[in-house]
Amino acid sequence: MPRSADRPERTVRIEQLPGEEVAVTAGDRRFVVAAACPHRKGRMAYAHVNPVTLRITCPLHRSTYDLATGCRVSGPATGELPVRAEP
Repeated sequence: MPRSADRPERTVRIEQLPGEEVAVTAGDRRFVVAAACPHRKGRMAYAHVNPVTLRITCPLHRSTYDLATGCRVSGPATGELPVRAEP
């Protein structure tokens, strides 16, 4: 499906930071999230990020979170993912 002018392509990058955090860059948006999923401590450095919906999915049990809020969208997790947006 070709992209349209109103839906530009967004590149995604996940980078392990020192300590217990991961930086997620989707297009021109950057978020810092916990390095471990709240469900069973899956490594978010290996997560899948949907750059259009700004959702991140844990590679271990597929819990999905909204990057803007940290709220769980789907999956077995019961808690939120600690997240903060960066300029």
